[in-house]
Amino acid sequence: MNYFKVFSVGAFLILGTAALVGQTQTSKDRNFSMLEEWVEVEKTLTKERYDWEIQKQSIVDVISVYKQELEMLNEKIVEAQELTSSADEKKADLLEEQEQFREVEAKIEQIIIAQESQLKSIVKRLPKPLREEIAPLSQRIPADSEKTSLSISQRLQSIVGILTQIDKFNTTVEVVPEQRKFESGDLVQVKTIYFGLSAAYYADHSGDHAGYGRPAADEGWDWTSDASIAVDVLDVIAMFEGGTTEIDFTSLPIKINSDN
Repeated sequence: MNYFKVFSVGAFLILGTAALVGQTQTSKDRNFSMLEEWVEVEKTLTKERYDWEIQKQSIVDVISVYKQELEMLNEKIVEAQELTSSADEKKADLLEEQEQFREVEAKIEQIIIAQESQLKSIVKRLPKPLREEIAPLSQRIPADSEKTSLSISQRLQSIVGILTQIDKFNTTVEVVPEQRKFESGDLVQVKTIYFGLSAAYYADHSGDHAGYGRPAADEGWDWTSDASIAVDVLDVIAMFEGGTTEIDFTSLPIKINSDN
């Protein structure tokens, strides 16, 4: 009976130990499996952390580039605003200058209109040779100074050109060959010596025709025939042209009106 109890207890211990060993083995397997899973998880986490670091660096680089581009864009916006402000100021200055120019141009045009009106009257009183010389310029004076397509510069050129030629003629002595028609109907070739715009004397080579002239009150020149001065006129012309070596004083008639 005791033997049976001892056997029973021994069997129980053996079975219990076996069971315990079995349980221990199962726990080890489960732990090993869990360890493998943990290792895999750690590997996955490590890879993801590595991938994240790479992505993070890429994102940081992209953000840095975007920041630089944003700064450059802001600088360009500031520059554009400054340029716009400067352009607005320049535009305002130009508009002001343009208005001033228009005011000056209007004043100049009024002066030109007055000059053209005076020149029309003056040209009529010039001697024929001078009128023919300045004809290309005088013909450009508009008939109606208030309505003309000519620019101010073109009109000024004509005025200056005419005045220059008139001044040149008025400050020199000129001998001009001309044809004159006399009361007899004869057309005679003469030489006329002009002393500026004050007086002129003419004579033909034969000395049969001679006379003198001066500006008329309204238009052209008034001429007076006087054959008695033919020799004196020819002498003056010869001295002027160098046709003689004898230089002498000569008396010629001249008429001066206080109203001219």
